[in-house]
Amino acid sequence: MTHMSLEIGRSLNAIPGSETAGWVPPAGLAGARNLPWRRIAKFGIGAALLGVGALTTYQQVVVRVSREAVINARVASVRAPMDGIVKTATTTPGRTVQAGASIGIIEDPMADDARVFQLQQDTQATERERNALARRAADLKQARSDAEGQAEAYRVGRVRQDELRVEEARASLSAAMARESDANAAQGRGATLHAHGYMADAAYERAQHAREVAQQDKIAAGKRLETLTVELEAARKGTYLGDNYNDVPSSFQRARELTVRIEETQATLDQLARKDETLTAQLAAEQKRLVARSTASLAAPIDGNLWTVQAASGEYVRKGQELFTVLDCSTVVVTASVSERDYNELRLGDPVRFRVAGSGREYSGAVSKLGLTSTGRSFAIAPEERRHQVAVQLADLQDSDSDRCAVGRTGEVVFEGQGHGPVGRFVEGVRHLLGLA
Repeated sequence: MTHMSLEIGRSLNAIPGSETAGWVPPAGLAGARNLPWRRIAKFGIGAALLGVGALTTYQQVVVRVSREAVINARVASVRAPMDGIVKTATTTPGRTVQAGASIGIIEDPMADDARVFQLQQDTQATERERNALARRAADLKQARSDAEGQAEAYRVGRVRQDELRVEEARASLSAAMARESDANAAQGRGATLHAHGYMADAAYERAQHAREVAQQDKIAAGKRLETLTVELEAARKGTYLGDNYNDVPSSFQRARELTVRIEETQATLDQLARKDETLTAQLAAEQKRLVARSTASLAAPIDGNLWTVQAASGEYVRKGQELFTVLDCSTVVVTASVSERDYNELRLGDPVRFRVAGSGREYSGAVSKLGLTSTGRSFAIAPEERRHQVAVQLADLQDSDSDRCAVGRTGEVVFEGQGHGPVGRFVEGVRHLLGLA
Protein backbone atom coordinates (compact mmCIF):
# COMPACT_ATOMS: atom_id res chain seq x y z
CA MET A 1 0.00 0.00 0.00
CA THR A 2 2.82 2.46 0.77
CA HIS A 3 4.43 1.82 -2.60
CA MET A 4 1.12 2.43 -4.40
CA SER A 5 0.62 5.71 -2.49
CA LEU A 6 4.05 6.93 -3.55
CA GLU A 7 3.34 6.15 -7.17
CA ILE A 8 -0.02 7.95 -7.04
CA GLY A 9 1.64 10.97 -5.43
CA ARG A 10 4.29 11.13 -8.14
CA SER A 11 1.59 10.99 -10.84
CA LEU A 12 -0.30 13.84 -9.31
CA ASN A 13 2.83 16.00 -9.06
CA ALA A 14 3.51 15.50 -12.75
CA ILE A 15 0.11 16.98 -13.90
CA PRO A 16 0.72 20.33 -15.71
CA GLY A 17 -0.92 23.45 -14.42
CA SER A 18 -1.72 21.92 -11.12
CA GLU A 19 -1.99 24.40 -8.28
CA THR A 20 -0.54 21.84 -5.95
CA ALA A 21 2.71 21.30 -7.88
CA GLY A 22 5.58 20.36 -5.62
CA TRP A 23 3.31 19.20 -2.73
CA VAL A 24 4.04 15.70 -1.21
CA PRO A 25 1.68 14.00 1.26
CA PRO A 26 3.12 13.30 4.71
CA ALA A 27 2.39 9.49 4.45
CA GLY A 28 4.42 9.31 1.28
CA LEU A 29 7.38 11.01 2.90
CA ALA A 30 7.32 8.51 5.81
CA GLY A 31 7.17 5.51 3.44
CA ALA A 32 10.09 6.93 1.44
CA ARG A 33 12.17 7.22 4.56
CA ASN A 34 11.40 3.59 5.75
CA LEU A 35 11.88 1.92 2.38
CA PRO A 36 15.68 1.18 2.57
CA TRP A 37 15.49 -0.43 6.03
CA ARG A 38 12.68 -2.77 5.06
CA ARG A 39 14.55 -3.87 2.00
CA ILE A 40 17.65 -4.48 4.09
CA ALA A 41 15.65 -6.55 6.60
CA LYS A 42 14.03 -8.62 3.88
CA PHE A 43 17.38 -9.13 2.23
CA GLY A 44 18.92 -10.24 5.54
CA ILE A 45 16.14 -12.71 6.27
CA GLY A 46 16.36 -14.13 2.77
CA ALA A 47 20.12 -14.41 3.03
CA ALA A 48 19.80 -16.19 6.39
CA LEU A 49 17.29 -18.65 4.98
CA LEU A 50 19.50 -19.27 2.00
CA GLY A 51 22.46 -19.79 4.33
CA VAL A 52 20.56 -22.26 6.47
CA GLY A 53 19.41 -24.08 3.36
CA ALA A 54 22.93 -24.16 2.04
CA LEU A 55 24.28 -25.46 5.36
CA THR A 56 21.61 -28.12 5.56
CA THR A 57 22.17 -29.13 1.97
CA TYR A 58 25.90 -29.35 2.56
CA GLN A 59 25.40 -31.31 5.75
CA GLN A 60 22.99 -33.76 4.16
CA VAL A 61 24.69 -34.13 0.80
CA VAL A 62 28.38 -33.87 1.59
CA VAL A 63 28.49 -34.91 5.26
CA ARG A 64 26.91 -38.30 6.13
CA VAL A 65 24.50 -37.71 9.01
CA SER A 66 21.67 -39.95 10.22
CA ARG A 67 18.11 -38.86 9.73
CA GLU A 68 16.87 -40.27 13.04
CA ALA A 69 18.92 -41.64 15.89
CA VAL A 70 17.76 -42.92 19.27
CA ILE A 71 19.39 -44.59 22.24
CA ASN A 72 18.11 -48.16 22.25
CA ALA A 73 18.64 -51.46 24.07
CA ARG A 74 17.49 -55.01 23.86
CA VAL A 75 14.54 -56.27 25.89
CA ALA A 76 13.66 -59.69 27.25
CA SER A 77 10.02 -60.73 27.31
CA VAL A 78 8.27 -62.51 30.18
CA ARG A 79 5.41 -64.62 28.85
CA ALA A 80 2.64 -66.49 30.64
CA PRO A 81 3.65 -70.16 31.13
CA MET A 82 0.01 -71.16 31.63
CA ASP A 83 -3.55 -69.91 31.54
CA GLY A 84 -4.65 -68.13 34.69
CA ILE A 85 -5.09 -64.92 36.62
CA VAL A 86 -2.15 -62.58 37.05
CA LYS A 87 -1.33 -61.44 40.57
CA THR A 88 1.50 -58.98 40.76
CA ALA A 89 2.58 -55.97 42.79
CA THR A 90 5.00 -54.76 40.11
CA THR A 91 3.07 -52.38 37.88
CA THR A 92 5.43 -49.41 37.55
CA PRO A 93 7.60 -49.34 34.41
CA GLY A 94 11.17 -48.28 35.08
CA ARG A 95 11.50 -50.26 38.28
CA THR A 96 14.84 -52.02 38.70
CA VAL A 97 14.62 -55.82 38.76
CA GLN A 98 17.19 -58.53 39.29
CA ALA A 99 17.55 -61.79 37.41
CA GLY A 100 15.50 -64.52 39.05
CA ALA A 101 13.54 -62.11 41.25
CA SER A 102 9.79 -62.69 41.31
CA ILE A 103 7.73 -59.98 39.66
CA GLY A 104 4.37 -61.74 39.94
CA ILE A 105 2.53 -65.05 39.88
CA ILE A 106 -0.19 -66.69 37.80
CA GLU A 107 -2.90 -68.76 39.47
CA ASP A 108 -5.25 -71.08 37.62
CA PRO A 109 -8.44 -71.53 39.66
CA MET A 110 -9.68 -74.21 37.24
CA ALA A 111 -6.74 -76.62 37.56
CA ASP A 112 -7.76 -80.29 37.32
CA ASP A 113 -7.29 -81.87 40.77
CA ALA A 114 -9.29 -85.09 40.15
CA ARG A 115 -6.16 -87.25 40.30
CA VAL A 116 -5.06 -85.64 43.58
CA PHE A 117 -8.54 -86.19 45.06
CA GLN A 118 -8.54 -89.86 43.99
CA LEU A 119 -5.10 -90.44 45.47
CA GLN A 120 -6.18 -88.78 48.71
CA GLN A 121 -9.21 -91.09 48.89
CA ASP A 122 -7.05 -94.16 48.21
CA THR A 123 -4.52 -93.09 50.83
CA GLN A 124 -7.21 -92.54 53.45
CA ALA A 125 -8.86 -95.90 52.65
CA THR A 126 -5.51 -97.67 52.92
CA GLU A 127 -4.82 -95.94 56.22
CA ARG A 128 -8.22 -97.00 57.59
CA GLU A 129 -7.62 -100.59 56.46
CA ARG A 130 -4.19 -100.57 58.08
CA ASN A 131 -5.63 -99.32 61.35
CA ALA A 132 -8.36 -101.99 61.29
CA LEU A 133 -5.83 -104.74 60.59
CA ALA A 134 -3.52 -103.40 63.29
CA ARG A 135 -6.36 -103.60 65.82
CA ARG A 136 -7.22 -107.09 64.58
CA ALA A 137 -3.60 -108.19 64.93
CA ALA A 138 -3.55 -106.85 68.47
CA ASP A 139 -6.72 -108.82 69.31
CA LEU A 140 -5.26 -111.98 67.78
CA LYS A 141 -2.07 -111.57 69.78
CA GLN A 142 -4.09 -111.18 72.96
CA ALA A 143 -6.13 -114.29 72.13
CA ARG A 144 -2.94 -116.22 71.39
CA SER A 145 -1.46 -115.09 74.68
CA ASP A 146 -4.55 -116.35 76.48
CA ALA A 147 -4.46 -119.66 74.58
CA GLU A 148 -0.77 -120.09 75.29
CA GLY A 149 -1.37 -119.39 78.98
CA GLN A 150 -4.15 -121.96 79.05
CA ALA A 151 -1.97 -124.46 77.20
CA GLU A 152 0.88 -123.87 79.62
CA ALA A 153 -1.44 -124.38 82.58
CA TYR A 154 -2.67 -127.61 80.99
CA ARG A 155 0.90 -128.75 80.40
CA VAL A 156 1.91 -128.11 84.00
CA GLY A 157 -1.15 -129.93 85.29
CA ARG A 158 -0.68 -132.86 82.96
CA VAL A 159 2.98 -133.20 83.85
CA ARG A 160 2.09 -133.13 87.53
CA GLN A 161 -0.61 -135.75 86.92
CA ASP A 162 1.80 -138.02 85.09
CA GLU A 163 4.35 -137.62 87.87
CA LEU A 164 1.78 -138.76 90.38
CA ARG A 165 0.81 -141.71 88.22
CA VAL A 166 4.47 -142.68 87.96
CA GLU A 167 4.77 -142.55 91.73
CA GLU A 168 1.60 -144.67 92.01
CA ALA A 169 3.01 -147.16 89.55
CA ARG A 170 6.23 -147.36 91.49
CA ALA A 171 4.27 -148.07 94.65
CA SER A 172 2.24 -150.76 92.85
CA LEU A 173 5.50 -152.30 91.61
CA SER A 174 6.88 -152.33 95.13
CA ALA A 175 3.68 -154.06 96.39
CA ALA A 176 3.85 -156.61 93.58
CA MET A 177 7.46 -157.33 94.41
CA ALA A 178 6.50 -157.83 98.06
CA ARG A 179 3.66 -160.20 97.11
CA GLU A 180 6.03 -162.08 94.86
CA SER A 181 8.49 -162.48 97.73
CA ASP A 182 5.71 -163.83 100.00
CA ALA A 183 4.54 -166.20 97.30
CA ASN A 184 8.07 -167.50 96.77
CA ALA A 185 8.50 -168.05 100.50
CA ALA A 186 5.13 -169.80 100.78
CA GLN A 187 5.92 -172.02 97.83
CA GLY A 188 9.30 -172.93 99.38
CA ARG A 189 7.67 -173.92 102.66
CA GLY A 190 4.99 -175.81 100.82
CA ALA A 191 7.56 -177.72 98.84
CA THR A 192 9.26 -178.88 102.09
CA LEU A 193 5.97 -179.88 103.66
CA HIS A 194 4.77 -181.57 100.46
CA ALA A 195 7.99 -183.56 100.27
CA HIS A 196 7.50 -184.92 103.87
CA GLY A 197 3.83 -185.60 103.16
CA TYR A 198 2.48 -182.93 105.42
CA MET A 199 0.76 -180.86 102.60
CA ALA A 200 -1.77 -182.07 100.21
CA ASP A 201 -1.13 -181.90 96.50
CA ALA A 202 -3.93 -179.39 95.92
CA ALA A 203 -2.57 -177.03 98.54
CA TYR A 204 0.89 -177.29 97.08
CA GLU A 205 -0.45 -176.52 93.60
CA ARG A 206 -2.26 -173.41 94.93
CA ALA A 207 1.00 -172.20 96.46
CA GLN A 208 2.79 -172.63 93.15
CA HIS A 209 -0.02 -170.86 91.30
CA ALA A 210 0.05 -167.98 93.77
CA ARG A 211 3.79 -167.59 93.20
CA GLU A 212 3.30 -167.42 89.43
CA VAL A 213 0.51 -164.85 89.81
CA ALA A 214 2.71 -162.75 92.05
CA GLN A 215 5.46 -162.86 89.46
CA GLN A 216 3.12 -161.73 86.68
CA ASP A 217 1.74 -158.91 88.85
CA LYS A 218 5.29 -157.68 89.39
CA ILE A 219 5.94 -157.73 85.62
CA ALA A 220 2.65 -155.90 84.93
CA ALA A 221 3.46 -153.27 87.55
CA GLY A 222 6.86 -152.74 85.96
CA LYS A 223 5.35 -152.32 82.50
CA ARG A 224 2.79 -149.90 83.89
CA LEU A 225 5.60 -147.88 85.44
CA GLU A 226 7.48 -147.79 82.15
CA THR A 227 4.33 -146.66 80.31
CA LEU A 228 3.67 -143.84 82.72
CA THR A 229 7.34 -142.83 82.62
CA VAL A 230 7.12 -142.50 78.81
CA GLU A 231 3.96 -140.41 79.13
CA LEU A 232 5.67 -138.17 81.69
CA GLU A 233 8.68 -137.55 79.48
CA ALA A 234 6.42 -136.79 76.50
CA ALA A 235 4.29 -134.43 78.59
CA ARG A 236 7.37 -132.57 79.71
CA LYS A 237 8.22 -132.08 75.98
CA GLY A 238 4.68 -130.90 75.15
CA THR A 239 3.34 -134.12 73.64
CA TYR A 240 0.55 -135.87 75.46
CA LEU A 241 0.06 -139.65 75.03
CA GLY A 242 -3.20 -141.38 75.69
CA ASP A 243 -6.35 -142.75 74.16
CA ASN A 244 -9.37 -140.80 72.88
CA TYR A 245 -7.65 -137.34 72.76
CA ASN A 246 -5.21 -135.48 70.56
CA ASP A 247 -1.48 -135.35 71.09
CA VAL A 248 -1.82 -131.66 72.11
CA PRO A 249 -4.64 -129.85 73.91
CA SER A 250 -7.15 -127.70 72.03
CA SER A 251 -5.80 -124.54 73.68
CA PHE A 252 -2.36 -125.24 72.24
CA GLN A 253 -3.87 -125.90 68.81
CA ARG A 254 -5.82 -122.65 69.15
CA ALA A 255 -2.58 -120.81 69.92
CA ARG A 256 -0.99 -122.29 66.77
CA GLU A 257 -3.96 -121.27 64.63
CA LEU A 258 -3.82 -117.77 66.07
CA THR A 259 -0.10 -117.60 65.30
CA VAL A 260 -0.78 -118.45 61.66
CA ARG A 261 -3.55 -115.84 61.46
CA ILE A 262 -1.28 -113.23 63.07
CA GLU A 263 1.43 -113.95 60.51
CA GLU A 264 -1.09 -113.62 57.68
CA THR A 265 -2.40 -110.37 59.13
CA GLN A 266 1.14 -109.03 59.53
CA ALA A 267 1.90 -109.90 55.89
CA THR A 268 -1.22 -108.01 54.83
CA LEU A 269 -0.15 -105.09 57.01
CA ASP A 270 3.26 -105.06 55.33
CA GLN A 271 1.60 -105.00 51.91
CA LEU A 272 -0.65 -102.14 52.98
CA ALA A 273 2.36 -100.27 54.37
CA ARG A 274 4.16 -100.56 51.02
CA LYS A 275 0.96 -99.57 49.24
CA ASP A 276 0.59 -96.57 51.55
CA GLU A 277 4.18 -95.52 50.84
CA THR A 278 3.56 -95.78 47.10
CA LEU A 279 0.32 -93.81 47.32
CA THR A 280 1.96 -91.18 49.51
CA ALA A 281 4.79 -90.74 47.00
CA GLN A 282 2.32 -90.56 44.11
CA LEU A 283 0.18 -88.07 46.02
CA ALA A 284 3.19 -85.85 46.77
CA ALA A 285 4.29 -85.94 43.13
CA GLU A 286 0.76 -85.23 41.90
CA GLN A 287 0.34 -82.38 44.39
CA LYS A 288 3.62 -80.94 43.15
CA ARG A 289 2.40 -81.19 39.57
CA LEU A 290 -0.93 -79.64 40.60
CA VAL A 291 0.91 -76.71 42.18
CA ALA A 292 2.94 -76.36 38.98
CA ARG A 293 -0.28 -76.46 36.96
CA SER A 294 -2.21 -74.09 39.23
CA THR A 295 0.48 -71.60 40.24
CA ALA A 296 3.45 -70.29 38.29
CA SER A 297 5.99 -67.69 39.34
CA LEU A 298 6.98 -64.93 36.97
CA ALA A 299 10.68 -64.17 37.34
CA ALA A 300 12.83 -61.55 35.67
CA PRO A 301 15.11 -63.29 33.13
CA ILE A 302 17.87 -60.67 33.36
CA ASP A 303 19.06 -57.73 35.44
CA GLY A 304 17.59 -54.51 34.16
CA ASN A 305 14.62 -52.17 34.28
CA LEU A 306 10.98 -53.03 33.84
CA TRP A 307 10.16 -51.60 30.41
CA THR A 308 6.52 -52.47 29.77
CA VAL A 309 3.69 -53.96 31.85
CA GLN A 310 1.07 -55.45 29.55
CA ALA A 311 -1.12 -57.24 32.08
CA ALA A 312 -2.76 -55.80 35.19
CA SER A 313 -3.20 -57.66 38.45
CA GLY A 314 -6.39 -59.73 38.35
CA GLU A 315 -6.41 -60.03 34.56
CA TYR A 316 -6.95 -63.45 32.98
CA VAL A 317 -4.18 -64.29 30.52
CA ARG A 318 -3.52 -67.12 28.09
CA LYS A 319 -0.46 -69.31 27.84
CA GLY A 320 2.29 -67.64 25.80
CA GLN A 321 0.85 -64.15 26.20
CA GLU A 322 3.49 -61.44 26.71
CA LEU A 323 3.14 -59.91 30.17
CA PHE A 324 6.31 -57.91 30.84
CA THR A 325 9.42 -56.76 29.05
CA VAL A 326 12.68 -56.12 30.89
CA LEU A 327 15.18 -53.64 29.50
CA ASP A 328 18.76 -54.93 29.40
CA CYS A 329 20.86 -51.85 30.07
CA SER A 330 24.06 -53.76 29.38
CA THR A 331 23.16 -53.89 25.66
CA VAL A 332 22.67 -50.17 25.07
CA VAL A 333 23.27 -49.15 21.46
CA VAL A 334 22.18 -46.33 19.20
CA THR A 335 19.88 -47.22 16.31
CA ALA A 336 19.72 -44.73 13.46
CA SER A 337 17.91 -44.31 10.17
CA VAL A 338 20.07 -43.31 7.19
CA SER A 339 19.54 -42.58 3.55
CA GLU A 340 19.92 -45.24 0.93
CA ARG A 341 23.10 -43.61 -0.37
CA ASP A 342 24.73 -43.57 3.05
CA TYR A 343 23.55 -47.09 3.85
CA ASN A 344 25.18 -48.47 0.72
CA GLU A 345 28.47 -46.72 1.52
CA LEU A 346 28.69 -47.69 5.19
CA ARG A 347 30.74 -50.63 6.42
CA LEU A 348 30.89 -52.44 9.73
CA GLY A 349 33.40 -50.80 12.03
CA ASP A 350 33.17 -47.33 10.45
CA PRO A 351 33.84 -44.65 13.11
CA VAL A 352 30.90 -42.50 14.20
CA ARG A 353 30.02 -39.79 16.67
CA PHE A 354 26.67 -39.55 18.44
CA ARG A 355 25.48 -36.18 19.70
CA VAL A 356 22.57 -36.13 22.17
CA ALA A 357 19.87 -33.70 21.05
CA GLY A 358 19.64 -30.48 23.04
CA SER A 359 23.00 -30.96 24.74
CA GLY A 360 26.68 -30.86 23.99
CA ARG A 361 27.32 -34.48 25.02
CA GLU A 362 29.03 -36.57 22.36
CA TYR A 363 30.11 -40.21 22.31
CA SER A 364 32.45 -41.97 19.91
CA GLY A 365 31.88 -45.44 18.57
CA ALA A 366 31.59 -47.60 15.46
CA VAL A 367 28.94 -49.17 13.26
CA SER A 368 28.11 -52.62 14.71
CA LYS A 369 25.24 -53.77 12.52
CA LEU A 370 23.67 -52.88 9.20
CA GLY A 371 19.97 -53.62 8.84
CA LEU A 372 17.75 -54.22 11.87
CA THR A 373 14.54 -55.50 10.32
CA SER A 374 15.06 -59.12 11.39
CA THR A 375 16.11 -58.22 14.95
CA GLY A 376 13.92 -55.17 15.44
CA ARG A 377 11.53 -56.90 17.85
CA SER A 378 14.32 -57.53 20.32
CA PHE A 379 14.86 -53.78 20.81
CA ALA A 380 12.91 -51.58 23.18
CA ILE A 381 12.15 -49.15 20.35
CA ALA A 382 11.51 -51.15 17.19
CA PRO A 383 13.12 -49.65 14.05
CA GLU A 384 10.89 -48.85 11.10
CA GLU A 385 10.90 -51.64 8.55
CA ARG A 386 10.78 -49.32 5.54
CA ARG A 387 13.87 -47.37 6.62
CA HIS A 388 17.52 -48.23 6.26
CA GLN A 389 18.55 -48.86 9.86
CA VAL A 390 21.97 -49.26 11.43
CA ALA A 391 23.17 -49.98 14.95
CA VAL A 392 26.06 -48.08 16.52
CA GLN A 393 28.06 -49.36 19.47
CA LEU A 394 29.36 -46.60 21.76
CA ALA A 395 31.83 -47.65 24.41
CA ASP A 396 31.68 -44.33 26.27
CA LEU A 397 27.90 -44.51 26.52
CA GLN A 398 28.06 -47.43 28.96
CA ASP A 399 30.07 -45.33 31.43
CA SER A 400 27.88 -42.25 31.19
CA ASP A 401 25.72 -41.44 34.19
CA SER A 402 23.40 -39.26 32.11
CA ASP A 403 22.80 -41.42 29.04
CA ARG A 404 23.83 -44.96 30.06
CA CYS A 405 20.29 -46.35 30.03
CA ALA A 406 18.34 -43.35 28.70
CA VAL A 407 16.45 -45.42 26.13
CA GLY A 408 14.34 -43.23 23.87
CA ARG A 409 16.61 -40.20 24.06
CA THR A 410 17.21 -38.89 20.53
CA GLY A 411 20.18 -37.36 18.84
CA GLU A 412 22.25 -37.33 15.68
CA VAL A 413 24.81 -39.83 14.42
CA VAL A 414 27.63 -38.36 12.35
CA PHE A 415 29.55 -40.87 10.26
CA GLU A 416 33.21 -39.91 10.23
CA GLY A 417 35.06 -39.76 6.91
CA GLN A 418 33.83 -37.90 3.84
CA GLY A 419 33.09 -34.20 4.39
CA HIS A 420 34.68 -34.05 7.82
CA GLY A 421 37.49 -31.65 7.07
CA PRO A 422 37.70 -28.15 8.57
CA VAL A 423 34.80 -26.92 6.45
CA GLY A 424 32.61 -29.83 7.49
CA ARG A 425 33.34 -29.31 11.15
CA PHE A 426 32.69 -25.53 10.76
CA VAL A 427 29.33 -26.20 9.13
CA GLU A 428 28.47 -28.74 11.80
CA GLY A 429 29.37 -26.26 14.52
CA VAL A 430 27.24 -23.52 12.93
CA ARG A 431 24.26 -25.85 12.69
CA HIS A 432 24.74 -26.86 16.27
CA LEU A 433 24.97 -23.20 17.29
CA LEU A 434 21.76 -22.40 15.44
CA GLY A 435 20.01 -25.34 17.01
CA LEU A 436 19.66 -27.20 13.71
CA ALA A 437 21.72 -30.22 14.70
